[in-house]
Amino acid sequence: MSVTQVTSSQLATYRAASTPALKRAVAARLREAAQILADAARGISGGFSKRIPASVRIMGGTTEVFIVAGGESAPNGAPFENGSWHPVFASGDRGKWHWAKQPHKPFLEEAIASAGDAAAEAFSAIIDDWCKELDL
Repeated sequence: MSVTQVTSSQLATYRAASTPALKRAVAARLREAAQILADAARGISGGFSKRIPASVRIMGGTTEVFIVAGGESAPNGAPFENGSWHPVFASGDRGKWHWAKQPHKPFLEEAIASAGDAAAEAFSAIIDDWCKELDL
């Protein structure tokens, strides 16, 4: 097996030279790779939360994707990921709230560590597609 390094500027050049169909394939591969990471994040966060797994979603899609979690449906997502401070039973004057440090449970970071290779492999198939179409 041979290994070839490809820079981000080369990827941009290949995408620019692609047909519309291949550009759609790039977006699909990107979302496929993101889905692997999102599924891993759901599984990891499911070990300590009922709300966070349902809040994990993929945003973007044509040239970049973001895997996000938390929000209104799971406000504890960011404090778990970041180990940050959060209010406890917040009501009334914000200056009188009691704040607590959330135990650090970096589920998104762990998802990348555990499933990053599989996601990279899923996306890397697009390089084979570019090589075929662009005669590289």
